[in-house]
Amino acid sequence: MKPVIAISLCLAIAGCADSGFDFDPVSTVIPSSSEVKSLDDASTSKLYLSVVNGLLEQGRYHAALAYLDQYAVQEKKTPYFTELYGEALLGTKQYDKAAEAFAELEDTERESEGFSGLGRVSASSGDWAGAVVHFKRAVASRPSSAEYLNNLGYAQLCAGGAVREAEFNLRQAQELDPSSASIRNNLVIALLLSGKDNEARRLLSGIPTARERAEVQKFAADWLKQRPETSAAQEEM
Repeated sequence: MKPVIAISLCLAIAGCADSGFDFDPVSTVIPSSSEVKSLDDASTSKLYLSVVNGLLEQGRYHAALAYLDQYAVQEKKTPYFTELYGEALLGTKQYDKAAEAFAELEDTERESEGFSGLGRVSASSGDWAGAVVHFKRAVASRPSSAEYLNNLGYAQLCAGGAVREAEFNLRQAQELDPSSASIRNNLVIALLLSGKDNEARRLLSGIPTARERAEVQKFAADWLKQRPETSAAQEEM
C-alpha cells in the first residue's frame, strides 16, 4: 500500500506514489447495486476499503478521503479504516490529523501500522529524531518487518549519531528482503558512513546494470554531502 522509493529518499513515506495512471479501480472494482445486495455487510465493507486502498496506491489521496468520509457515514469504523484514513491524510499533507488517526491505532490489532504511520508523519515534517522513536516502536511491535527496519535505519542515519545501529537494522532488513533496492541503497550509505568502503563497493558491484549502479553511487554521494554535520562527531564519541 505504501510506496517505496528506490533511488531518492529511501523511506516508505506516503505521498510519493505515481498518480499518472489511467486505471480507475473504482469503476473496475465497485460492484453494481444489484451485486451489492447479494453481499453480506462484512464483504461489502471489505470491498469498499479495498477500493480505497487502490486509490491510495495510485496516489489519489483526495479521492480516497472522499470515499472514506462516505464510508464513515454508512459503516462502522474499524482499525483498518483508521489506518487508511491516516494514510490519506498523510498523502494530503494534513500531518496533525494524520498523526491523530495513527495514534488511535495503539492497543489495536493494527498497532504496528500506527507506529509506522506516526514515524512517517514525523519524517515528512523533518523531525527525524521523532521518526526514530516511532519506528523503534513499530519494529518492537513487528520485529520481522523489513519495511520497518529499513525506515528505522534510514531515520537513524538522517537523525545523526546512530550509524552503527542504523547499519545493524539495515543489515537485518536486507536479509529479510534481499531484493529491495531501497534497503540496499540505505545500507550502502550506512557502510560508507561506517568507513566500510570496500563492502559498500561489493554491494554496489552486485547491481546488474551500469546505469543503476551509477544512479545509486550518485545518490549515495549526494546524500553523504548533505548528511547531518553532527553525525560523524557523535559517532566518534
